[in-house]
Amino acid sequence: MDYKNFASTWLSLQASNRFLKFVCIFLMALNFLTLIGWLKKDTAVILIPPGLSEKSEIAKNKASEGYKKAWAMYTATLIGNVTPENANFVLESFVGMVTSDIRSIVTEQITQELEILKQEKVSSTFEVVQVAYEPETDKVFVTGRNRMTGAGGKSTPTDQTFEFKIDVQQYSPIITQMASYAGIPKLLSVLQKEQVKNKVEEERQKLIKN
Repeated sequence: MDYKNFASTWLSLQASNRFLKFVCIFLMALNFLTLIGWLKKDTAVILIPPGLSEKSEIAKNKASEGYKKAWAMYTATLIGNVTPENANFVLESFVGMVTSDIRSIVTEQITQELEILKQEKVSSTFEVVQVAYEPETDKVFVTGRNRMTGAGGKSTPTDQTFEFKIDVQQYSPIITQMASYAGIPKLLSVLQKEQVKNKVEEERQKLIKN
C-alpha cells in the first residue's frame, strides 16, 4: 500500500468535508436570517384604485401616493354627493374614516350641513375634476364642481376643493386632517404667495398711514 498517497487523499477528504460543513452552516445561517427578515417585514399589498391608472401600495402603517389619492377621491365623492334620503348613511360611513382627534369637530360640522340639506330638501352633487398630491405637506387635494338641486331647480355649479391628510394604521386608512372650501386647492405654493401678498399689503398700509 502507498501510505503517502493514502495519507494525502485522506487529508484532502477531511479538508473537503470541513469546507462543505462550513458551506452548509453558512447557508443555514443565511436562510435563518432571511426567514427572520421575512417574518418581521410588513406585508405590502399592490392595489389599482378605481378611477386612477396608477398603482398604489399599502403596508402596515404607510401607504403610497396613489393609495392616498384614491381614498381621498372616494371620501370626497361620498360626502360631496348627498341627498335627504342618504344623509344619515353618509354621516355614519364618514364617522369611521376620521381619527378621534378631529372626529367630534368634523362630525358636528358635517351633521349641521346635512341637517340643512334634509330640512330644505336639497341635494348636493360633486363631480371630481382633479386629484393632486403634495409631497411637502403629505396632503391630497380633490377639486371638482359642486351643484345644489332643490325645489327651485339647480344652482350654478361652483368650484370646490376637499383637502385631506391621510395616514395608515394597521393597514386601514384614517383621515387625520380635513378641510372643504370654495375655489382652487390651497397648495403650499399658493399659501406662500398669499403670505407674500399680505405682507406687501401690510407694508403699503403702513406707508399710507405714515
